[in-house]
Amino acid sequence: MIYLFKIENDVVKITLCAGLLFLALIFLIPQDAHAITIDAIPESTDFSPNDNITVDLNIHGYDIGSVLWVAHRPDGSTITGSLDQFKGGKVSHQIFRNAFDNYFGNWSIDYTYHGVKQTVSFNVKPIKLIAIPDKELYYEPDIMKINITTSYYIPVAAKAGVFHLNFYDSDGNLVKNFKQIDIWALQHSMIYYFPISEIIDNYNPPGEYKFKIQYYNISVEAPFLIDDVRNLMTIFLQTDKQGYDIGDGVNLHLLFTRVKESSGVLKITDPLGNTTSHTFPVTAVNTNLRLENITTKPGIYNLEIQYAEITQKGSFQVLAKPTLKPNINLEISLDKLKYKPGEVISAKIHTASFIKNSISFWFKDPSGKQSLKVTVPMKSGDMIIPHKIDKNDLQGIWNMYMDYGGAIRTATFFVQGLPIENINEVSSIKFSKPKLLSILGYDNNVHFKNPGAIAIDSIDNIYVVDSGNSLIKKFDSTGKLLLSWGSFGSGNGQFRNPSGILVDQKYVYIADTGHAQIQKFDKNGNFVLAWGTYGEVPGMFHTPVALAEDRNGYIFVLDSGTNKIQIFDLNGKYKDGLSPVLTNRGNFTATNSIVFDSQNNFYVVISDMNRILKYNNNRDFINYFGSTGTEEGRFNNPNSIAIDSNGYIYVADTNNYRIQKFDSNEIFLVSWGSFGTTPAQFANPVGLAIDSKNNVYVIDKANNDIQKFSPFGNADEITIPTWVKNNAKWWSEDLFSNTDFATGINYLIRQGIIQAPIASSESNSNVKIPGWVKTNADWWTNGLISDKEFTAEIQYLISVGIIKT
Repeated sequence: MIYLFKIENDVVKITLCAGLLFLALIFLIPQDAHAITIDAIPESTDFSPNDNITVDLNIHGYDIGSVLWVAHRPDGSTITGSLDQFKGGKVSHQIFRNAFDNYFGNWSIDYTYHGVKQTVSFNVKPIKLIAIPDKELYYEPDIMKINITTSYYIPVAAKAGVFHLNFYDSDGNLVKNFKQIDIWALQHSMIYYFPISEIIDNYNPPGEYKFKIQYYNISVEAPFLIDDVRNLMTIFLQTDKQGYDIGDGVNLHLLFTRVKESSGVLKITDPLGNTTSHTFPVTAVNTNLRLENITTKPGIYNLEIQYAEITQKGSFQVLAKPTLKPNINLEISLDKLKYKPGEVISAKIHTASFIKNSISFWFKDPSGKQSLKVTVPMKSGDMIIPHKIDKNDLQGIWNMYMDYGGAIRTATFFVQGLPIENINEVSSIKFSKPKLLSILGYDNNVHFKNPGAIAIDSIDNIYVVDSGNSLIKKFDSTGKLLLSWGSFGSGNGQFRNPSGILVDQKYVYIADTGHAQIQKFDKNGNFVLAWGTYGEVPGMFHTPVALAEDRNGYIFVLDSGTNKIQIFDLNGKYKDGLSPVLTNRGNFTATNSIVFDSQNNFYVVISDMNRILKYNNNRDFINYFGSTGTEEGRFNNPNSIAIDSNGYIYVADTNNYRIQKFDSNEIFLVSWGSFGTTPAQFANPVGLAIDSKNNVYVIDKANNDIQKFSPFGNADEITIPTWVKNNAKWWSEDLFSNTDFATGINYLIRQGIIQAPIASSESNSNVKIPGWVKTNADWWTNGLISDKEFTAEIQYLISVGIIKT
């Protein structure tokens, strides 16, 4: 039956038509409430480079059957599959991948079920890798610094990826006898230190090279040059004076940039043209030769040095008539061997023949150009002459000359490296004296007898070598005694005058000096092993006094009895050694302490020479700082050294009864302490250690205590750096200019110590300062007026316009 609809006079008339009823019902009955829809949600819209891809699917109206999927990768390729393990219409879809596939960029996945399609899009972040060497040209002694930066890293070694470092020659071949270096990718940016000698020493010639770093399937490369070290080699030749009398001996000073061969040849041509040749040993970069019986006739003598295929010439003159020689004992000592542009040289002058009230000095630069002579007052037999190295001065070997009453002396130094930070921009907090926090052995019930050394582990437990009691004492960070071990004797775990200690991640190493051995313990004091005995061969000792561990896991032992440094693995197996033949400045004659910095350079304290020697991680001597004296930056029997996490260097200046602090360029910052037995005073400071907060611990062997200091003083305390006072002192003595004095005053203004407008660095050169202010500066630097009085005076003079900037 069929109903037909008809409207007549606004009345609907329905005629039933049977054939159309079924169709009408189809359209009139509501649709199925369980129609199919697909929800596809990726775990992330930006997956990391090494992540699997995970998409959570939820199919509304799922019955049975598979869901088909097609993944579109960034390069246009596709992968397909099906999913059928649904629970309640839900499933987690994973596509297993990692960073090796290189599919970085925009992905999409199409999901289809019973004709219904859903597309989801997301991104896989790429790996960014940058590797840059610190320069383009290297020589054999250089250390290449490779800065590696990546966008993807995991700071856990068990999960981190690995940088694979290889080196190639100009033909694209791997360098000879070289093994791939694997470096954990534990941080966003890092510096890898690579000794160029590892290429050259493996029979690879100078030339063009490149390194390549591969990380997953990403690689970067960078070219560099290695030049022949002989092109770097220079020889400095100098006689102790230019004019000699007949019969005089000649002192010849030779300075090589490095020791490459064991001997050299000296040719001497006399005024008549007769030439003699002499072979001489080269065991140091700094070599002195004494020439006797050669000044037999007047005239010019020509010298020629041949060494490592390099030739250097020089000359001197023998006078026909004897000269009247001043019998003056004059000594000159510099505070360093190498300076950076912008540093101040501090030359100490000493004479026991105080016969003249002035002294002259001048310089000769690496090109041979001589500066003008400067004459300054000589007020006593000891004085400091400063000289600021200009940032534009030539780099290389310089000479400083002194003339006092006709006695001429010279000192050689190097200018090398990048300019130092402008010291007038350094925060005054760095120059503040550390604050005493506590005393172990003074304000608690702990008793020491001649404690000699101290070390602190990674969780700030404190280990003390209580030498007089033949004990090792372990404290927690609060000073609570946790345990002690040892006794006097010759058995395992017993000691005789122990004097050095090293603590690493697992073990404690003791320099058992009286038994000429090293003993190794776990951190609970259990004996592990011992090595060494008295003797001359490698692995044997005379007087081991100090230890340190480098970042490669080798232990360096100082033997003050043989003046050698011996190197061992962690189980006491001898590996190598250093002898005291590097330079006359770099000899170690009485070693007391050793420490490594963050770049694996190491510093050695030489107590009898009052110097700190610095070696690079190739174990080459590169510098020293310090000399004998009571002035800041000089020492009197230093005994210990430590370096904090910021690179600040601390030295126990034992017989000056103070601790001195230097920055990483070995520039003096501040000192504290004086002789005494009260808190913050010292009677025999012999040991230093730094904890994780950079607090400084000082062992006093005579006071039988350990004092703990904060790294800095109070921020609100007025601190006037030593360099400001030095500038004022040397300005008052006409050794520094108005500009130098104004730089110090401007620093005090910047730090708020003096209230006045801040002058620009350019205006420092135009400062107007009355000459009589020099008298006040002299009084201030000699302690006749206080810091407060001097700064108040300067502030007043600026405010009333007497000092103008």
